[in-house]
Amino acid sequence: MDDLAPTQANKVKVLTLPDMLFLAFLVFSMVCVAWVGRLAYQEGMHNEGTKRNGELWAKWFTQAGQDRAKANYEPASCSISALPVVTPVATQATPVNPNPSAEPSAETQPAAKSEALTPTSPASPPLVPTPRVWGPCLKALTTQAGPLANMLNPFSNKPIALVAKCDMADRSLAGNLMLEKIQATPPGSAIPTINSPLTESDPIDQKMQIRITVCDKGAYPIRIAELEF
Repeated sequence: MDDLAPTQANKVKVLTLPDMLFLAFLVFSMVCVAWVGRLAYQEGMHNEGTKRNGELWAKWFTQAGQDRAKANYEPASCSISALPVVTPVATQATPVNPNPSAEPSAETQPAAKSEALTPTSPASPPLVPTPRVWGPCLKALTTQAGPLANMLNPFSNKPIALVAKCDMADRSLAGNLMLEKIQATPPGSAIPTINSPLTESDPIDQKMQIRITVCDKGAYPIRIAELEF
């Protein structure tokens, strides 16, 4: 028994090269898993931030759809009333007397009177109020003092942009916003509605249906809301 004790004590496990490679691979795998998990978390937060931006736009459109028909609505460029008409003031030409010191003769008085009564310009047709369009309203919303100003794209940290559509072939569209107007087709049509991008020249002086969509990390469209504006 005394001869076996030293022999068992000397048997110490030594790491071989395969053992060290396995441990290094295990540590590398754990680091990769943690890194991928962090990236997935950041992208998920970016997607949530993008959805939050769309929800803020939907909240403003919902409230504006209820209030913009009221008097003195602000911003005025987003109200439902048409632009006010400015009627030009007609002016009459005053005859010039070549000799101010001399009294006008009886022959020139009727001529001057008739000249003063002659209109200087022909009668113009009645002016029609100009409908409000989306461009000035959008500018009022996104300027520094606007209710939707300083809204950033979570993926690029740049100001959020309005795009015509979310295209999965273009990943640079991630985090942006898409606004569409929904127009009803005539009764009996095969397609009940037609959707098209809301452009700056579109009139907004009437109630309209709006669809709000955001682009996720893969530029895939995520529908936020359909509402009346």
